[in-house]
Parts: sequence; C-alpha cells; structure tokens
Amino acid sequence: MSVWADLEALAAEEAQIVADERFDDLPALYARRQALLAALPRPLPGEALEPLRRALSTQRATASALAARRDAIGAELGRLHRGRNGVRGYARAYDVRH
Repeated sequence: MSVWADLEALAAEEAQIVADERFDDLPALYARRQALLAALPRPLPGEALEPLRRALSTQRATASALAARRDAIGAELGRLHRGRNGVRGYARAYDVRH
C-alpha cells in the first residue's frame, strides 16, 4: 500500500474514532499521521492526488464533527455552571454552608 493510501485509510479511521467518541485514541492516531506525512515523497506523484484529496475531505468533515462536539460540551458546561450558581443562590437564601 502507498503512503497516500495509508493516509486515506487513516482519515477514515479518524472519522470512525470521532463517531464512536473514542477521543482518547486520537493522540496515537495523530502521531501515526505525522509519521505518514513525513514519509510522503517530494514531489508527490500524480497518483497520490486523488487519495490525498479524499483524505483531506474526510479529515475536514471529521474536524467539523469534532468542533460540533466541542461546542456541545461547552454549552453543557455553561448549563452546569449556571445551575451551580442557581444552587448557590438557594444556599445563601437558606443560610446553608458548604
């Protein structure tokens, strides 16, 4: 298999990891990607173009999915923070000490 085919397969693997929310697996995948990128020949042969375009397209979609997940987590943290502030208000009203 070629390096560009390996990068295309790695992009698909990353998409699956994100879809499965196995975020702890991403650092190892990123290390593998760095190694593959470093192994790309310069200049790239013509047959590398399409697999690398597909890999880039998949990776962009994965980055969008990660950004959406990050935003959802941020929103949830905001709700938790507001809820905690509300509970503190009740604690003050009823002179509850923590």
